[in-house]
Amino acid sequence: MASTRTEIEAYAFRQLVAHLQARTDSQNIDMMNLAGFCRNCLSKWYLKGARVQGDAHMTYDEALEIVYGEPYGDWKKKHQSKATDEQMAAFEGNKHLHAKHEKDLLDPPAPRPEGAAPPPKPSPTVLSDVCCTPADECAPPGAAASAAAPGSFQGGPVAIRLGILTVSDRASNGEYADESGPAVFEAVARMAAENPRGLKLDLAATSRRVVPDDKARIASAIAEMTATGCNLVLTTGGTGCAPRDVTPEATASVLHKLAPGIVHAMTSQALAHEPHAALSRGIAGIRDRCMVINLPGRPRAAADNASALAPVLVHALRQVSGD
Repeated sequence: MASTRTEIEAYAFRQLVAHLQARTDSQNIDMMNLAGFCRNCLSKWYLKGARVQGDAHMTYDEALEIVYGEPYGDWKKKHQSKATDEQMAAFEGNKHLHAKHEKDLLDPPAPRPEGAAPPPKPSPTVLSDVCCTPADECAPPGAAASAAAPGSFQGGPVAIRLGILTVSDRASNGEYADESGPAVFEAVARMAAENPRGLKLDLAATSRRVVPDDKARIASAIAEMTATGCNLVLTTGGTGCAPRDVTPEATASVLHKLAPGIVHAMTSQALAHEPHAALSRGIAGIRDRCMVINLPGRPRAAADNASALAPVLVHALRQVSGD
């Protein structure tokens, strides 16, 4: 009979596997660059455990299927993206920190005895159920639709009444067209389209403005957007370390509460492929019944950061509204 400690460790493993199966948006290469291991490493450790426990018949493919929840080839076709140059550069630079595995571990196993059943597959599940956020609201776009039961979003979708504030001296002066604001809008619209049971973008209530890098103008625009019914205001620009970058200070002056965990989540995801994300000073918080979040000024970075909100946005907006 397994010891209590072994049962606890097995439970932790099952929760980790369940979480990774739900987070299909997390690429293996990003996991390697951030933590030095990925789903394949976990599969090899599982296979190593089988060997240590005397199972000479388990195959690597079987271990992969236990971790991925489906044949590895199927998962790759559905979820794996081509690595960017930045991801590959980080991967090569961090190789000395990657998990190491015995080379003979993947040698062909001993033939399985005739009639012996392969290892059982874990039951389908959603994200870890031990955090304070309901699992169905943590699931990334697509994963929630496939893993959660129909109707799991009680009360229907949460309406996003969106305000987008672009902060840029040159864009506000008409020196060039604002590209960051539209990029943020597209990211939020895509997020809502991919999670229709959880989010609904109220286009009629969407407000967009462009202001210069001026603390008073930024603060006034945020206050006006929240006063006119927005429940989510996303600013883009002015979060860096340049002398004119004052968006975080302007935002802080009108917030009633801070939400640092949101910034941590966005920064952690961005750092996997963009080292300069460490220079962002953006903040997030609440004014009245509106969530206000600073995003970077570059269009792609702003859109990527906005997309990182997907796992928590439903729950955040419900909390802010008092539901």
